[in-house]
Amino acid sequence: TQDRLGRPMHDLRISVMDRCNFRCTYCMPKEQFHDRYRFLKASERLDFEEIVRVARAAVRLGARKLRLTGGEPLLRTGISDLVGELSAIDGVQDVALTTNGVLLAQHAAELKGNGLQRITVSLDSLDEAVFARMSGGFGGLGQVQEGIVAAREAGGAPRQGNAGGP
Repeated sequence: TQDRLGRPMHDLRISVMDRCNFRCTYCMPKEQFHDRYRFLKASERLDFEEIVRVARAAVRLGARKLRLTGGEPLLRTGISDLVGELSAIDGVQDVALTTNGVLLAQHAAELKGNGLQRITVSLDSLDEAVFARMSGGFGGLGQVQEGIVAAREAGGAPRQGNAGGP
């Protein structure tokens, strides 16, 4: 399958969560995504069975790489189980995840064990003050760094990039 410009479509990006534990100024600013903001209820999101069904259909159409995103995908309960189900789809060559990294330390080993091949940690700054300002004051730079270490120890060296892209 090709896009409108004739390029092959091999990658499928799957947003598994509409909420995030950060309030980055460019993505989910506090002014808009405040304490009373109505995110989707769990029953309104695709369940894992539905996500796997969509992924299988995309693989039949030529997708080979799957990337889990959000919001923050590590907020989704059972995300490691989903990784395992997606990794088991015949024809999938790569399952990746983009995260802000705050919860990565507690999930890295299980994600890797269930077939996650790549992790992209979106990181705006290594300066704590800039990091706090960019994330809306949520989470800490130390937690992200611990997550990166845990991912490396689990066997996957995460790529560090800016939060504006994969």
